[in-house]
Amino acid sequence: MKTNYPHQYSFTNRFEYTGLKNRIQMMNLEPSDAGWWRYALLWLLTIVLVMACQNWQDREETKTVYQRDFPLNNPTRVLVDQIETGTAWGRLLSFYRKSGKSKTAFALEYGDPLILRLKGETLSLVESYRDQTTIYLNGKEASIDLLAKLRMDYVEELFVLHEFEGMDYSDPKPYRLLIQISDNPIGAESGRSQFAALLEAAAITDHPQGTSHTYTMNTLLEATFFGYPDAFVKRTKNQHLKLMDEFSKDIDVFINGIPVDPKDVETVHVREVDRLYTHERPYTLWLRNVQRQRRYVLYIQTAPKRARRDSSYYVFSPFYSGDF
Repeated sequence: MKTNYPHQYSFTNRFEYTGLKNRIQMMNLEPSDAGWWRYALLWLLTIVLVMACQNWQDREETKTVYQRDFPLNNPTRVLVDQIETGTAWGRLLSFYRKSGKSKTAFALEYGDPLILRLKGETLSLVESYRDQTTIYLNGKEASIDLLAKLRMDYVEELFVLHEFEGMDYSDPKPYRLLIQISDNPIGAESGRSQFAALLEAAAITDHPQGTSHTYTMNTLLEATFFGYPDAFVKRTKNQHLKLMDEFSKDIDVFINGIPVDPKDVETVHVREVDRLYTHERPYTLWLRNVQRQRRYVLYIQTAPKRARRDSSYYVFSPFYSGDF
């Protein structure tokens, strides 16, 4: 009897495919060293690539090496260069003549703190930095008494350097004041005038570059209780504000964005204050400026309804002694 199946299955004929036969033959072949050069070439290319990357890093590092920004043509510059060649010192103040055709071109760079000040024509160090500073005149160490005898119009160039904090072997005097002195008085020049104004401002204020402060009602209560001068105001016996005398003659006052007379501050009850902003302008706006602006700015934003409400809801300060 003949049987016809619609589908026939074969479990052995797959081994007769050419691709699978080739794989089996390759597995049975003896190992050969004929392709060793390919692996050697790959290793060689890897080594060359690593060396090229190292050379590139070396070239990048050489770009960050210290570069002096002036020629070493006087003893003070030479000493500044020697101190800065290491990694422990940086500049706080630089005043020197730039290289170029113009004789009046000066470089003036400064940051905090400003340890030097000028009163009249006399230079002096801030009291808290006197024992921390070594002074050099024309590249030689000098006493602080000589600094007091030096007139500003004989100062040719000046540098203040500071040792970075956290060094393993810190210097007991972490500041260096280096001054190049001229043999003859130097005439008035625009760059020198700006430098002198900076040092004059440092003798007048602790913030020659300007500073700002913000107070809420509760922080203002504390500030007026302790008499913090940064608030510009004090409290009267009837809990109103009043400008401190040292600020009243050189200040712009704004109440809710409207410029007012400084006396109008006395109309503001301390509980009405929503925000109070104080600002001391940079010295360039109020010192040696033909179009001089007032040195201080006071801005008061009020919430008038507060003074008529029970203060226990919003006064959280132990420095308020008014009625609740």
